[in-house]
Amino acid sequence: MENNLLSTISIDELKEKINRFYFSIGGFFGGYDSIEINKNDTPIKYIHSHSIKGNNDEYVISKEQLNDFLEKIFNNKVLKWKNKYHDNNILDGTQWKLEMDFKDLPKFDSYGSNEYPSNWKIIFTIINDYFPQMELNLYYDIEKDKS
Repeated sequence: MENNLLSTISIDELKEKINRFYFSIGGFFGGYDSIEINKNDTPIKYIHSHSIKGNNDEYVISKEQLNDFLEKIFNNKVLKWKNKYHDNNILDGTQWKLEMDFKDLPKFDSYGSNEYPSNWKIIFTIINDYFPQMELNLYYDIEKDKS
């Protein structure tokens, strides 16, 4: 099921109403990396967590950077993603999760295990560009998959 209501709202309204953006990716043997942005923090902060290294690092992101990031995410139709992607033919592998909380709107939640939405490379590249602290190349080789 798609998040139909959210995909009908203007990008400007979504950027205004978002409170939290969360993305995590990882696997059984490599741990996971995650990024969490809380827009209501002053200044706006994001926390990068890496389970194997055991660290949680905090960074500041400007409102302009956050708006630019969200604009790219929303323009690339992430809100059309299904709630769940799962490849039953692969054990272990890579799991990922994307969550967004909004004021007065439903929560967006999408999860995958070894299966990805059709525009995964685009969204993954945007996240990688804005949050280089995440070691995303461990989970998905963007360069190999560029086409």
